[in-house]
Amino acid sequence: MKNISRRGFVAAAAVTAAGAALAGCSGSNNNAAAPAGNEKTAEPFTARLGTTNDGHILNAIAQEQGYLDEENVTVEVSVFSSSDEAFSALFSNKVDILSNNGTNLPLTHIASGQDLTIYAGYMLTGCMPIIAKAGTKWNGVEDLVGKKIACSGNEFAVFGPLFDLGHKMDEFECIVLSNHADRVEAVRGGKADYAICGTSQNYNIGQTKEVEVMCYCSDITPNYSCCRMDSPQKFLDENRDGMVRLLKAYLRAQCWYESNKDEVAKMVVKQTGSTEDFVHAYMDNEHYRLNLDPVENSVVRAWDWMMDMGLFPKDADKIDVNDHIDTSMYKEALDACTAAYGAENKEFYDKMNQFFAENNKA
Repeated sequence: MKNISRRGFVAAAAVTAAGAALAGCSGSNNNAAAPAGNEKTAEPFTARLGTTNDGHILNAIAQEQGYLDEENVTVEVSVFSSSDEAFSALFSNKVDILSNNGTNLPLTHIASGQDLTIYAGYMLTGCMPIIAKAGTKWNGVEDLVGKKIACSGNEFAVFGPLFDLGHKMDEFECIVLSNHADRVEAVRGGKADYAICGTSQNYNIGQTKEVEVMCYCSDITPNYSCCRMDSPQKFLDENRDGMVRLLKAYLRAQCWYESNKDEVAKMVVKQTGSTEDFVHAYMDNEHYRLNLDPVENSVVRAWDWMMDMGLFPKDADKIDVNDHIDTSMYKEALDACTAAYGAENKEFYDKMNQFFAENNKA
């Protein structure tokens, strides 16, 4: 595994930094000084993040609570209208980091020969529903066999388990629609039997009686690996220290998030312009899980599924995906945060250390 450096993530453009810095993640520490080991004297580090239309909750918290400032890290954000534009900006050196573009897209670019490394996460599982006409009985993932499915065509969390059960991609018809609202409409209008929808559609789905949620992708594949953080290897090689500091800020932000979800929902409303009802429709759902862990084992499983299902370009089998995954930056950040903040947030850091041990090779 490579030792790479990582840099700053996706920032929420509409959130301004707050002056108060927290020592840990609990709301009672607003006036506490940064503990020893938070090197305010560290060299300033600036990361350019590309995101697609939605903000980044962990970055927004890290900025507002002062964690980025304590680490002497600045995040600059560029917002793109599509994942294609975001990856184009990454590979043309306009941004340094992406983290809102799933796992399937970074892996597809790696399979195409791009210099790209995955090193941390954002959403562990999205709140991604599989829907059908109201009244449809759901027996399990094999109900999709022989049906028309509105989707992106590479949802490994759904198709991988079907493949493991002996089914092939030609046993169902994928109606590829990039717009998730169009997928809902395809089911409503009878053009598709099922649709695999993005997290953003939960509110809209709940407003209609014509379609129902059958299950969620994470019911089929728990901890499947949703949005991954990825950057060119060259960038990571040149910025290890800054990336570790940024990941420390994000870990503290995740800790704060888990204890302050109502406040976070208001923050998301502010940065995206959505309504509180829209945001709570997915944030309050148990399937919406933020987790900075790289979940290396799930990423490798996704690669193997996509390879076996023929979703990669020719000659992708010559690429070793392990050369494009690095957990060392995250582990260093986790160890540092555990040492500095573990006593006051023991439950959170015990959980994160156990999760890392269970979901990564090293």
